[in-house]
Amino acid sequence: MKKCYPHAGIALAVAALLAGVSAINAYAVPETAESGTETAAEESSSTLWKAEISDYDSSLSLVQYEEVKPTEEQVTAIEQATAPKAAASSASVELASSDAAGKANVGAAAALGAPQAGQFAFTTYGYGHCVGMSQNGANYYATYGGYDYQSILFHYYPGTTLVQEDASGTITANGVTGSVVDIISQIVYNEMSSSMHPEAMKAQAVAAYTYIQFYGGKVSGVALKANPPQNVVDAVSSVLGQALYYNGNYALTVYGASSGGATANATDIFGTQYDYLVSVPSEYDADYDPYYGEVTYLSTDEVRSRIQSAYGIQLSSNPANWLQLELGDSGFVRSVNIDGQKKVSGYSLRGILGLKSARFAYICG
Repeated sequence: MKKCYPHAGIALAVAALLAGVSAINAYAVPETAESGTETAAEESSSTLWKAEISDYDSSLSLVQYEEVKPTEEQVTAIEQATAPKAAASSASVELASSDAAGKANVGAAAALGAPQAGQFAFTTYGYGHCVGMSQNGANYYATYGGYDYQSILFHYYPGTTLVQEDASGTITANGVTGSVVDIISQIVYNEMSSSMHPEAMKAQAVAAYTYIQFYGGKVSGVALKANPPQNVVDAVSSVLGQALYYNGNYALTVYGASSGGATANATDIFGTQYDYLVSVPSEYDADYDPYYGEVTYLSTDEVRSRIQSAYGIQLSSNPANWLQLELGDSGFVRSVNIDGQKKVSGYSLRGILGLKSARFAYICG
């Protein structure tokens, strides 16, 4: 039995330092948010995978996810790796800033499971692209760590600045145009339901608003859920018009369901560097996240069929040689050498094999 998994690393703590907050009653003008973006590189370069929280049960366990494809404009924005969207106006007020560099290496994904001969056991940590804010992680930090929304945002988007803008205009998401509070409340309700901690919902609201503004106020691929309850509307209203900036521009505040112990560096998933989308710990996942260490069993015939169909190659007769993993930050699989024939991104292979994230390890039976 051959075990294949990354070498363990050293966990680094990331502090989120908050500056003073100005008291101001202003409103912002968002634009639509989409939970996450990912460039699967090579074969999957035109498909962005998104893990969405569509509902939670009473124990705050995720019960449904879905993958969506982005619009062409979203793909282009990521590939160009620029954020030239409108900068803050002179009427904007800086609320707080993070000077944290945000770097982590929490170690490798551990290979679990007991595959039989002719099987692979893949162990995944997290759900989705795992770049940027973890929605589960935000809830855990608020619930168990006492974090407020600013601490959550500066933890997952280190080096950014929180700015208060006017939010008196309208924004459009999935063809629906409305006020900022109305659209963002529907997005937060869809992403987190109404059972998450209020500080986590506030962080989600700021991330969603900023993401929409990054794309100019009008986006597709962002799911809404009508009739949000009052606690969701109240959380959104309390941070209305607050956005995260980096170097004078809106930050690309991607987010996803679960990060499995650490977030991914954007370079390892998107193939593009963003200074504020780096790997940081998500400390409570090991204790509370339902997608921490999930084992998926696939037969060697199934793995062979999926890989050969997707990549147009013929695998050798030795399954132990099929997958050689190259690791990025915090044990996320940056690339995979397939049987010495082809190199693909870890996130691309994650999609082909139906794994929940690119933070995975495997055992070949």
